[in-house]
Amino acid sequence: MTMTTPTILSTKALQPAQRSRLLAAGFSVQSYNAVEAVSQHFDMPAAPFKGIFTSQNAVAAFLSHEHLSTALPMLEGVYCVGERSAQKLRKKGVVVLAVADSAMALKELLFSTAKGLNEVVSEQDKAPMYYFCGNLHLPTLPEAFAAAQQPLQTIVVYKTKGVTSSFERNFEALFFYSPSGVTAFTDNNTIGDAFVVAIGPTTAQAVAAHTKQYVVAKKPSFAHMLSALRAHYPKK
Repeated sequence: MTMTTPTILSTKALQPAQRSRLLAAGFSVQSYNAVEAVSQHFDMPAAPFKGIFTSQNAVAAFLSHEHLSTALPMLEGVYCVGERSAQKLRKKGVVVLAVADSAMALKELLFSTAKGLNEVVSEQDKAPMYYFCGNLHLPTLPEAFAAAQQPLQTIVVYKTKGVTSSFERNFEALFFYSPSGVTAFTDNNTIGDAFVVAIGPTTAQAVAAHTKQYVVAKKPSFAHMLSALRAHYPKK
């Protein structure tokens, strides 16, 4: 009896090295971008400021701004989610003050530690905090700032657009990277019996509405999603 190779669909286009790692793990691979980030026009702060980024799309939109060279000298530091976002900002000479694995983890870091936000942005700190985000950003950080009575300027720098795509087949495994990706995929397809790996807990909540057969990566990265797949994919 011949064994058929399971096929995994990544709802985010894969880099060649990522595709190779999935092939090495014993999967056939398909990938596409289930969502697109459309950069929006926005005004850069005109005075010294600090920034918050919770997505790579927000970082990309910020770094592509026509007045970036003028804004960078006024940017006193950033807090961000994800090491990749931090790396992109560091390459531009931006001081990264802290990196967290999720918006919730960043909230904890800012408001629950001994050296939390009350010390970082005290009343004497003249640099206001700007949250550069997408139109579908979670309320986690804005609500935390409001509860702490700390000012936060929210700037939408990109909008998320779902990509409509129908697949003629079922997949044995699926990678989801955002709730928007789950919505875009399930608009025209069903998860069915596929084994799902979610990049984080918020994405997992969206997945849970469609299936109980999923796991969550320990950290929001492709490497950790692959580790979760290897550890938990059911042996046929």
